[in-house]
Amino acid sequence: MILTFFAQDRRGRLSYYTLHDRQPSLDGLPSLTSAWRVEGGRERERHYSFANERERDRALRRLFTRAVRRGYRLLYSFDRSGIGRFGIGPDLGPDLLPRTAPSRAASDA
Repeated sequence: MILTFFAQDRRGRLSYYTLHDRQPSLDGLPSLTSAWRVEGGRERERHYSFANERERDRALRRLFTRAVRRGYRLLYSFDRSGIGRFGIGPDLGPDLLPRTAPSRAASDA
């Protein structure tokens, strides 16, 4: 999962703020990384580890809400089905994907 936000200050400089779960924790616990930078500046990161996915999702909601309240707008989002879906969990992932008809080659076999 990745969420990227942006905001523009009074001088027109863009600020970017990203939340993602792509960087795994060394101890295998659910993790979340926040990264931020001002246009032309160096990116800074903060890495969080959690005891379970529920705590991670709660922190994700809190950080998302904080970014929106600070004036950030969503620029980009990506989510692997069922992973990091704000508490839905991997067991429901297949139900979120669109159903497709079997291919003709599969039906001929």
